[in-house]
Amino acid sequence: MSPQDVTAPIDRARVQRRTLGVLWSTAVLSRGAVSAMFPVSVLAIKDLLGSETWAGLSTGMSTVGSAISAAALATYMQRRGRTPGLALGFAIAVTGAILGIVAIEARSLALFLPAMVLIGVGSGTSNLSRYAAADLADEDRRSRDISTVIFAATFGAVFFPLLIGVAGDVAESLSMDSNSGGFAMAILLFGGAALAVWLFMRPDPLVVAGGVDPNATRKTTAVPFRQAVAIAWRHPLARLAFVTLVVSQAVMVMVMAMTPLHMEAHGHEEGAIGQVISAHTAGMFAFAPVAGWLSDRYGRLPTIAAAGVTLVVATILTSLAGEAPRALMFPGLYLLGLGWSFGIVAGSALLTESVDESDRVAVQGAADTATNIASGSGALASGVVLSMSGFHTLSFIGMAAAGVLLTQAWFEHRLAQRLA
Repeated sequence: MSPQDVTAPIDRARVQRRTLGVLWSTAVLSRGAVSAMFPVSVLAIKDLLGSETWAGLSTGMSTVGSAISAAALATYMQRRGRTPGLALGFAIAVTGAILGIVAIEARSLALFLPAMVLIGVGSGTSNLSRYAAADLADEDRRSRDISTVIFAATFGAVFFPLLIGVAGDVAESLSMDSNSGGFAMAILLFGGAALAVWLFMRPDPLVVAGGVDPNATRKTTAVPFRQAVAIAWRHPLARLAFVTLVVSQAVMVMVMAMTPLHMEAHGHEEGAIGQVISAHTAGMFAFAPVAGWLSDRYGRLPTIAAAGVTLVVATILTSLAGEAPRALMFPGLYLLGLGWSFGIVAGSALLTESVDESDRVAVQGAADTATNIASGSGALASGVVLSMSGFHTLSFIGMAAAGVLLTQAWFEHRLAQRLA
């Protein structure tokens, strides 16, 4: 049976439960791969370049891959469904991780950069998977269903970075570069996610929801990126959701991307860096159900405002962490992740319900594309800012962006009230 076969009456609630179960398992695996590889890739490119100035290039190339995949996979899923689209994205990331090992061992920047682009496809696929939880969700549970997928990622995101040191030791015991260990772990994790989706996400939730016709004889015309953005921009709430997703991701990535280098420069070892990244990812994922409950119970706008406030507090703490003391780095990076969680959960639900069903997949893909472009640009520039001005300047930039989000939330709320 193909992932798109729908030949009998479908129990939507049963399909939703099965879909969520698959998404929970893939969230653990794929987010674990992304979180474990983040500090390793930053350190690897620093070794390849011999300088930290452009260390953000690894995260930048990864987000290029995420941006490309968001648009390309959204187009593919409009025609084929969620199952083949998600499985393909994770499989591409496996290829990237293999190429990454080859690049590190060969000390080849020319191979490492495209490897990070392909790995970024896996990150983008992991991000897009949350929308599969919304395809069949009841309106009053949409945020919570999205948040459970984000919450499930906690276990992979917190646990697997703790194995960075072990993976590095194993790699060295095999006469390989220690950074290759993280990439080898990613091969296993992304591969497991691809198999789980392909084998078990059946029937396809987007097909059951009516977003894809498996029996169509003509291909669906893909909605271009600019048109999808224009669709979102027509409605104040969809516009706010779009901005929320972009700002939440950009602020989080920009500050997080340079955390390993900032801590390493002040004498912290890989183990301590991994612990801070684990605390950060716990903030991103562990309290996602709380964000989902708040969003469903009190509304998307108050939750988005809470995201802005939390990001401001987080960047205040990191701006004070000039010597990278753990007393500031742990709570600062944790709150940075928590603010991201509030923004992504509420923003994803608001975007999904603020546009017509026929436009949802295209707009979701456009939002993630814009989000990754913004965060990729921020990550790329963050190394330059860190080397020229310091970690506190990165934090000030993030603080300003979070303030823009708060202002936008207030403005769009007033405009929506006038149009209601």
